[in-house]
Amino acid sequence: MRKLLFAPVLMLFVLLTAFDKPVADAAAGFDFFRTHRQGKAGITATWGYAGEAAVVTGYVVEKTYEDPADPYAYWEPVSTVPATGARSYKVTDTGVYPGYISYRITAVSGVDPVTVSGVSTVHIVSH
Repeated sequence: MRKLLFAPVLMLFVLLTAFDKPVADAAAGFDFFRTHRQGKAGITATWGYAGEAAVVTGYVVEKTYEDPADPYAYWEPVSTVPATGARSYKVTDTGVYPGYISYRITAVSGVDPVTVSGVSTVHIVSH
């Protein structure tokens, strides 16, 4: 009888602990995050952060041409922006190619991530 109860309990334990749980809400602290095409000049990302500003020392802007929902997608760093306490920040990415480009912003404290914004995708048909 003990063996019959042990197997389902063990399977339930493995199932519940096998998935990583996020440390914080994926967009917690970000007031807004937008991207838009700047003609042939590239793509501009604009965001505002209202989280714990004292904790954040900077932001890392990243992009991917892959599926942004894929946990193994390569996110290329575009720029780093120091936190100045401003209401909004802006970065223009001039190194873009045609396709679907997804961007995200990571608020960091030193080198440790604090929170990650949602993903914003832009479609470039051609230059």
